[in-house]
Amino acid sequence: MSRPICKRCHYPIKTCVCNAVSKVNCQTKIYVMQHPSELKAAKNTVRLAQLCLPSIEVFIGEEPDDFKSIKNLPPENTFLLYPDDNAVNIETLAQKDKQQINLIILDGTWKKAYKLKMKNPWLTHFKTLSFANLPENQYIIRKSKRSDSLSSLEAMAYSLEVLENIDTQALYNVLNKMMTNFIKN
Repeated sequence: MSRPICKRCHYPIKTCVCNAVSKVNCQTKIYVMQHPSELKAAKNTVRLAQLCLPSIEVFIGEEPDDFKSIKNLPPENTFLLYPDDNAVNIETLAQKDKQQINLIILDGTWKKAYKLKMKNPWLTHFKTLSFANLPENQYIIRKSKRSDSLSSLEAMAYSLEVLENIDTQALYNVLNKMMTNFIKN
């Protein structure tokens, strides 16, 4: 017999996070390119971000045809959050460049994010952003071998804090609720 699932957060009722959800209103439009293997992952933080961010769109796939809407975004105000050699530190982004940003997030393990980037060479049309002052990783239930690892939700939260100077505690609240439920159950 299957467990009852919450219709809003899509977690089992026993681990529902809805009482920790509140909206974060922002100007930045977030586009997530999600690797298909992340869709059903119990620890996927994009699902949590979707509960809090009205300005997020998630596209699932690997191939260029899966991301046509993202491909056609204007390059002058669209950035890929990815730490490559040409990346601009988000903290030093000029104020004029912070107006109405489209932010692309690659969701998956580092290996899968790299694969998404390589399979979609059109991403090179967009400038890349990275973090100079990497916040501490709070996502303790998923381990990474890389010291510069954040969950997708944490990367979104920090980006919004820097770009818009807004309070993103609501994102961390829902993340903490999910982690607490995961550890308890």
